[in-house]
Amino acid sequence: MIKFSRTGWNNVIIFSVLGFILLINATQKNSKPMVDNSAQEQLTLVPEYGVILSLTINQQTHIERIGQTWRAIPAVIEAQPLNAMMQVWHTTAAELIEPPENLDKSQAIIVSLLLAGQSENEYFLLALHDEQLIIFKQSTEQWLRLPKALFYQLAPKEVII
Repeated sequence: MIKFSRTGWNNVIIFSVLGFILLINATQKNSKPMVDNSAQEQLTLVPEYGVILSLTINQQTHIERIGQTWRAIPAVIEAQPLNAMMQVWHTTAAELIEPPENLDKSQAIIVSLLLAGQSENEYFLLALHDEQLIIFKQSTEQWLRLPKALFYQLAPKEVII
């Protein structure tokens, strides 16, 4: 056995603990995914675990959850396209942007969502602008951008009266 003085053993313990901490930190840095800070921030329209109870488009078409399915009032869209539409609302992530200039809000669609656990509706303004879909999320006052093709997936022609 190695003979050290009390001060010597204290130094051995201190350097051993420091080495162990450095080892843990080195392995943690390698396991974290690298984040590209130059990429634009992506935000989902609905929180990850948010449950949509109802969705209203232009105060004319009301879509409500019935168990695991959806019902549109008036019945302008069938079950399968309606399920696909609601899935897009749950999974779509949009790019955060600055407020666009010259946006024609008169052609925009107003969508209100009621999420489980919330007493107030979330309001979205959907507008086509410069070959892209611009969304204004009123609750957070954020402007979002999506490809134009997603406009008719979030609000199919059948539900826009």
